[in-house]
Amino acid sequence: MAKAAAGDRAAFEEAVGPHVRALARVCAAVAGPGAADDALQESLLQAYRRASTWQSALGRLRPWLFAIARREAHRLRSPREPVEDETPLEQLGLEAGWSAPDPEHQLQRAEGTEQLARAIVSLSPTDREVLVLRDVEGLSGEETAEVLGVELASMKSRLHRARLKLMAKLRERGHTVLEKEREAGGLRCGQVLGVLSDYVEGTLDAPTRAKVDAHLAGCDVCARFGGRFSQVVTSLRAPSSADEPAPDHAELERVLAHLR
Repeated sequence: MAKAAAGDRAAFEEAVGPHVRALARVCAAVAGPGAADDALQESLLQAYRRASTWQSALGRLRPWLFAIARREAHRLRSPREPVEDETPLEQLGLEAGWSAPDPEHQLQRAEGTEQLARAIVSLSPTDREVLVLRDVEGLSGEETAEVLGVELASMKSRLHRARLKLMAKLRERGHTVLEKEREAGGLRCGQVLGVLSDYVEGTLDAPTRAKVDAHLAGCDVCARFGGRFSQVVTSLRAPSSADEPAPDHAELERVLAHLR
């Protein structure tokens, strides 16, 4: 990147090439398919022009590129960003299948990443971007919050809600009833629902995790839902566990041609 800042285009291609496909996914998640290509091109142009502003001491290159891609995608996307969703967490849980009487009517399996991709596309840009950054592309919680320009706690709340909405998209319609909330292990069902993402991430403190474990052992409804929730998060992250198949220089070459 230091060489790129000095005008070395080959060095820029070498540094950024392995991340182009990921940048394309971020642009598509935020801007939508209609503006994704333009957003990607503008992101690469901005990254080249601002190469001197990146410093390795401040963090990895990937989050820096994602921040540029997100900014350009938001700029080109239409309509503007929707108002923040204020749906109660309990309602999101019900729509995702929490407290459903029959686990066989829940999360459909089989199609794997293709089914997940269709479900992600149907979400709002706000939900898509946090899922793509944190789960699909594998940024850390801190890096995701930095790219989004929010506090870590706000990012974690947004991510948890987005995961619940994704589950709602994946499950079959109907067959959802609200059962009487129960208490087990010192926690009520609603309290367990609220910390499921932290539970799956392994970031709960030991006493709270022990209470969640005790609740899940004594509540079949939450245990079934918690298992499905964990499965969705694991499935989201599966594609990002492997390295990019190969650097993609074709898009970079098209972008750099505009600078010649």
